[in-house]
Amino acid sequence: MKLSFLLILTLLVASPLGAETVFLKPSEALKLIFKDSKEIVSESKTLTVEEMGRFEKKLGQPVVKDRWNFYIAKTDSRIDGYAVIDNEVGKTEPITFLTAVTPEGRVKAVEVLVYREPIGGEVKDKRFLKQYNGKTMADPVRTGQDINNISGATLSSRAISRGVKRDLVLWNHFYGKK
Repeated sequence: MKLSFLLILTLLVASPLGAETVFLKPSEALKLIFKDSKEIVSESKTLTVEEMGRFEKKLGQPVVKDRWNFYIAKTDSRIDGYAVIDNEVGKTEPITFLTAVTPEGRVKAVEVLVYREPIGGEVKDKRFLKQYNGKTMADPVRTGQDINNISGATLSSRAISRGVKRDLVLWNHFYGKK
């Protein structure tokens, strides 16, 4: 009995549950995406309760916060692009990622910054993330439609897709052509 208890305790302590892998710090991701920009400034944007309700209907998912921090990459007076650092729950833990958007409203890049699940970390691979490049708010941005799923990382793939879609809708609301 004691041996079984010790074995279970050892397995729980040694298991990757709750493991957090940091791939990029926010500043590193921003420099990577906007390496040719002269400056990157941050700008906080807030949604009203009504806007949050509209977005929830449009996205088919709850918008859990009203305040969003966007990063704007600039070279002199020209805007090179926008980025937002976001979180979306995979199976049980949040995945932290950055969505970069061109001034025209197309995804420039997606980078996974922090991955916390014990499995499914393949969503950080360039081969998977490149699928988002060029997507706009008009695209489905859904696994099984315009995004190929990763076997064994289905929930993480869906989470990144939900988050990127939300980020595009938010970008369009705050910065898109009205």
